[in-house]
Amino acid sequence: MEGGQQGLQLAIWEAVNQIAEQEAAKIGKTVSNEFVASLADVVYKQAEIMATDLESFARHGKRSTISMEDVKLCARRNESLYELICQSATEISRKQSRRK
Repeated sequence: MEGGQQGLQLAIWEAVNQIAEQEAAKIGKTVSNEFVASLADVVYKQAEIMATDLESFARHGKRSTISMEDVKLCARRNESLYELICQSATEISRKQSRRK
């Protein structure tokens, strides 16, 4: 399992690094490896917390599968994230309807 976690952490670091470099370039700045590492660590830890919460919401609902409603519930305190998730959920639902 350790290798899986390291792979996930590396993937998060790479994504954070790419986004940080793009955003920094827009304003004529650069980002240090230390900054990227710190931010990637925050993202990883937040994902761990969210995963635990999602598992708890599903378990509370006596389900073994995490639902979109669980994800929305997890994001309820962050209005912009909640709106983004709701938009994504609507789009996913729309695509699934077309396939039927």
